Amino acid sequence: MTVLISFGEPLSTSGYGREAADDPMLVFDLTDQVRETIQHTLYALLLDRPRAFF
Repeated sequence: MTVLISFGEPLSTSGYGREAADDPMLVFDLTDQVRETIQHTLYALLLDRPRAFF
């Protein structure tokens, strides 16, 4: 069995101050961006994996 671990590019938050963590819309947008990136990465990995059954 092979296990594949993939790390994506880090999400830069250096442009935000500490108060940005209290902004619900900003947190929602960043969370949505991370979720969508993970979903696209998983889908790409799924297409590249070998078939489970012959």
